[in-house]
Amino acid sequence: MMDKQDRLERLEDALHAIKRWSEAYPLAVFPEPDEAYLKHAHEVLTANGMTLDRISAYCMRHVVKRVGELARAALRDEEAGT
Repeated sequence: MMDKQDRLERLEDALHAIKRWSEAYPLAVFPEPDEAYLKHAHEVLTANGMTLDRISAYCMRHVVKRVGELARAALRDEEAGT
């Protein structure tokens, strides 16, 4: 069975990995789009049979999936009862 210190280190490592992921797209490199930018993107996409909602949902699922993988990996030993 894993001791408390090992468990805390594993969980802390997972938190650091999640923190790094949260910093992957800095505003200095990828500034927030304004309303006009989003409206234009919507127009361009819908004119070509696509939606911003669908693309946004895909991006969010990608991020949440990775965060879930990091959490599951950190909790794996605990859930297995070791």
